[in-house]
Amino acid sequence: MVISCMPEHRLSEAERAVVDYINKQQCIISLLSMEDIASGAFVSNATVSRAIRKCGFSSFSEMKYRLAEDAKNDRTSEQMNRVLSMSYTECIETVKRIDIPTVLAIVEQIRRADTVYLLANGLTALIANEFAIQLQCQKIRVCLISDSEMMRKMDLFCTERDLVLVLSVKNSTPELSIGVRLAKKNGAAVACCLCTKGTVLDELCDLALYGYSQPIYPNRFFGGTSRIGLMIMTRTIVEYMESETAAYAEENEK
Repeated sequence: MVISCMPEHRLSEAERAVVDYINKQQCIISLLSMEDIASGAFVSNATVSRAIRKCGFSSFSEMKYRLAEDAKNDRTSEQMNRVLSMSYTECIETVKRIDIPTVLAIVEQIRRADTVYLLANGLTALIANEFAIQLQCQKIRVCLISDSEMMRKMDLFCTERDLVLVLSVKNSTPELSIGVRLAKKNGAAVACCLCTKGTVLDELCDLALYGYSQPIYPNRFFGGTSRIGLMIMTRTIVEYMESETAAYAEENEK
């Protein structure tokens, strides 16, 4: 159902932005508040309310109800709503759980370390690989370790001047914990980006960021666990580092 202005009304530019935004976000409209729509369309709550009334709805609640009912009649939309709703929830919950002081402390450890050893396994290693490239672009010396045997030999090359940074959704691979223990034995600092609390890594790491993850539709080859939370946490770290570097360079130019 695409909402539009009633013939007897005319939308202002701001109100048209509201209608366009609502139509684009219909798959998650049941999750959005009036404040969310106002923020997304860069208008006030009052503008959202006026636009809704000009489209034939008596209130914001009526609009959400009618759009939701219309979506229920469309199986494709219902399935899409479920998928997008899960992704939306993971993003929101991860952002809520990110502790800013911990992000700053991890950034400081990354900048101070001689080498940052990224530990990740399975599909998480793909996220770690992108994270490694982004750090390398900022002139950080990074070594990605996704091989279990290498994790069992961390004490052979990791020193007290290094940082071990673990990415894991559930910490279901024992080699991650083994690698962390060996690195700590040599005096290395340890930070973790995790999506599950209550694992052995909680006790082993010096700094821990926590995101949110939930099961996704499983496939034949890999377990169905989302890694959106890890992507948000690593993006937060690298983008803050980049903005910090840019701000420092701008300050020196003055």
